[in-house]
Amino acid sequence: MIRTSGCLLLVAALLLVPRADGAPTDPAPPPREKKVELSTVAPAEPSNKMPLTGLVPAKPMFDACIYKYPVSTTDAECQAFVNQGLGMYYSYVWIEAARAFETALRHDPDCAYAWLMLHRAMEKWGRPGVVPPPGPYVAALGGLVYGKLPDRVGKSAQDYALEMARKLMPKANPREQLLIQARLQEKGMLPGVGPDERRKKAMQSLDELLTLYEDDEEGWFWRAQLAGQDGPNAAAVFYKALLRVNPLHPGANHEFVHFFENIHRPALGWPYAENYIRSSPGIPHAYHMQAHLGTRIGKWGTTSDWSARAIELEVEYHKYQGVTPGEDHQFNHHMETLTRSLVHDGRFAEAKTIKSMAEGYKYSFRPEWLRMAIAQRDWSEAQRLIDQFRKSDKAAGAFYAALVALEKGDTDQAGREIDTLRHLAQSRKSDKSLERRLWEVQGRHLCQIGDGDAGLKLLKKLVDATKNDFGHHAWGNGAVYMESWGIGALEAGHATEAEEAFQEALAHDAGSVRGALGMWALCERVGRIEEAERYLKLAHRVWARADPRDFAGLQADLAKRAGKITKTVARGE
Repeated sequence: MIRTSGCLLLVAALLLVPRADGAPTDPAPPPREKKVELSTVAPAEPSNKMPLTGLVPAKPMFDACIYKYPVSTTDAECQAFVNQGLGMYYSYVWIEAARAFETALRHDPDCAYAWLMLHRAMEKWGRPGVVPPPGPYVAALGGLVYGKLPDRVGKSAQDYALEMARKLMPKANPREQLLIQARLQEKGMLPGVGPDERRKKAMQSLDELLTLYEDDEEGWFWRAQLAGQDGPNAAAVFYKALLRVNPLHPGANHEFVHFFENIHRPALGWPYAENYIRSSPGIPHAYHMQAHLGTRIGKWGTTSDWSARAIELEVEYHKYQGVTPGEDHQFNHHMETLTRSLVHDGRFAEAKTIKSMAEGYKYSFRPEWLRMAIAQRDWSEAQRLIDQFRKSDKAAGAFYAALVALEKGDTDQAGREIDTLRHLAQSRKSDKSLERRLWEVQGRHLCQIGDGDAGLKLLKKLVDATKNDFGHHAWGNGAVYMESWGIGALEAGHATEAEEAFQEALAHDAGSVRGALGMWALCERVGRIEEAERYLKLAHRVWARADPRDFAGLQADLAKRAGKITKTVARGE
């Protein structure tokens, strides 16, 4: 076996040299007689469901992903469905990956790599698969003895698929043999591989593969996957090497979006998010993933449009493949992400369309819907949502009720809700989310009732506690508390602190319309007219697709809250 150090030298070499086109590849395996063995294919079922996954066969989605990986098969349809399955696997669409790989096996039951990837897809899908009783086989074979039945007793379909990949290794090309060998070693299914040696042996097999075939994209991907246990950056070097071979590899680009998000460097991940979309133009998840980064780095218009495209593709996919939203584990998250970005951008008409769809699916994104109701000053809708919160989460109900009361200027009601939150916080001292909610509404309340110094101190404390919290900044939350701080400062008549707060909001979220309009209201109030016009243009740009009436309503509201500002703020103060 080739040692791991040798593979790392190969990685370094690949990273230092440009991609070489026309690299030699293995010739296709010689034609072989196709036959259907009783051990691999069950008798046809009237429902047309396939025997391992229990799914109906896949329909072609061959253009959904551009990735192609030649496998040992002489059947073009088998190859096409393997490619389809790989594209779906790299986008975490586990159900469709499993469906495509089993469909490929209907065209060529001897395709070892399809069996291997069916095993992997079913493992990720989290379904053991169908274990058929012997009855249908006995009936189909006219009562043949049980010794002729498929060897699946006591095995899940997932494990059976890996066993079939092992049995078919002699029919696979040398690359696939090493890929299958590595998986068998990882699972402890080969002789001489002890429990503590599994991962090491698997890595050695992949190192051998990559030393012999440095252009093998599957080898690089699975080597990166195994390296992930060696530290936060260990897999990155292998993904980099893979992208030297194929800059549009869907798996490497997808994983790098997560990687740069996880190491708190979202801007560095953006090129990979764009390439992921290029690699998988027909897969919804590719259009969604950029939002993991775009919402952190201020690319709001782009992220909203691409997130909307994800939902369009997903609805089309459900109809085409006959999948229910409940079977699509990504759909709820994709819809929630789109809702957040549309509300952030003031695109309330589109957000309401998504809201109607979500309610039809029994999904609930109440925090975003409530923020939309507040922005539109739709108090009846806000109260309906608050009532729903109170049924399941008393603290959330009190918090949102306090927010609405503060927006309406009802300080008495806000005070009562804050008392409820304060009482709940006494018994939940470790609940940081509740603590922060209490600080926000309590600070705003103090500003409104005339104790601005105490209120702003509390709001500044909230900002300081969260401004460097990378997790808090996810999905557009980076400026939320800073906006509250700035609005509280306007209400308290503290111009200097309002400017600091709104500037911080814009620094943390370039798409903060309240940050821009807050600065406009402040500058208008103190006579800094040119600056006011500049901030108003910025606000119009970030809410360019909002209803003008909604924009005007928010603008008028912030102008009113700035009414207590009386002193001029000097530049640089």
